[in-house]
Amino acid sequence: MMKECNMDISKDIMDEAIALTKESLVIDIYTTSFASALRSAKSLQPGWFAKDSGGNFDLPKLIEGGVDIVGINMPDGFELGVTSFTWLIKTGEARNLNWLEKFEPDWYDFVWPPKPFEHYKSLDAPRSYLTYALIYYDIVMQEIEANSEKMLLVKTSEDILRAKREGKIGFILDCNCIQIIEDSLEMLRVLYRLGYRDMLLARWGRNLVVDSWVQSRADSRLTPFGCAAIEEMNRIGMIIDLSHTSDRCFYDVLEVSKDPVICSHSNSRTVFNHPRNLTDDQIKALAEKGGVVGLMIPFIGAGPQYRDGKSWNVDDPRFQKWLDHCDHFVNLVGADYVGWGSDGYGSMIHTPAEFPKITAGLMSRGYSKQEIKKILGENYLRVFKRVVG
Repeated sequence: MMKECNMDISKDIMDEAIALTKESLVIDIYTTSFASALRSAKSLQPGWFAKDSGGNFDLPKLIEGGVDIVGINMPDGFELGVTSFTWLIKTGEARNLNWLEKFEPDWYDFVWPPKPFEHYKSLDAPRSYLTYALIYYDIVMQEIEANSEKMLLVKTSEDILRAKREGKIGFILDCNCIQIIEDSLEMLRVLYRLGYRDMLLARWGRNLVVDSWVQSRADSRLTPFGCAAIEEMNRIGMIIDLSHTSDRCFYDVLEVSKDPVICSHSNSRTVFNHPRNLTDDQIKALAEKGGVVGLMIPFIGAGPQYRDGKSWNVDDPRFQKWLDHCDHFVNLVGADYVGWGSDGYGSMIHTPAEFPKITAGLMSRGYSKQEIKKILGENYLRVFKRVVG
């Protein structure tokens, strides 16, 4: 039965929503906003993320909104291409120093690449995608280390609880995506040792493991190498993420994996008929496996009005459409299999500082305090504890 909707969100209700958000464990399972903040940062001196950036994603806004844990996408460059990654290879000191005009007297000892001011780039001999991924990893880790009093790297479920207990923001590294390992299971283990705990199996097109939703016409199955990769992720304790995966491969992974799997950022295809969203049968199958789906900001409904880059009030019909997605999931399988995976802030929730709107919206639909706490973070914690430990 659909929850009753109270469209009038009063100040008292919003105050209650803020208090409940602060009390709850709040996990954004997957967001691209860290990468967006990195692109627009004026300086990448370690500590940049801890400052109010004037943008829509930084540490102060996460703290203000009561978000405790963020799963940040860790790109590899495959789907973006080398030229689209110039924003990454031009990071670091290069933004703060025009090294071309600062040759020292011993200029004849000038090194190429000119460390530490710039990364080498040649379109004739581009760096590997793994190198791009590890450059990004280094930037993320420098930031966590520079703000150790406010941030921590999540490797275990106890780290999630510790972040909440100590008032820190926990970062979960979501690998984006499995094509980073090419044909090497060894690389899965390397990434795990580095701290990656979530592996997205697809983005665009196909890879050596699965097809993505844009290849659905091929109706291909999980590859033999993909089966080995799933089994290895189960063995080492890495969460398998099926967002973007084709329908056929989705079910194959569920069949092969012994652990619960997640869709970190997906909505309902019944509410909005888009192939990136999940069918009712997929939602049921994932719930039967004990997994969780992070409801996201994109693919709420059709039209540019759903990606206008603006904040929406809870009583906005578009926000209510997002709540319709949540209701559909809960009515179908219960509140134990739903979470939050923004896929980046912008439209709807313009910054994580506005996160209590999510809580207020759920309250307006009649969800209990216990159900809201499950959706905000406890459901994902359950899966993380089961798979990772």
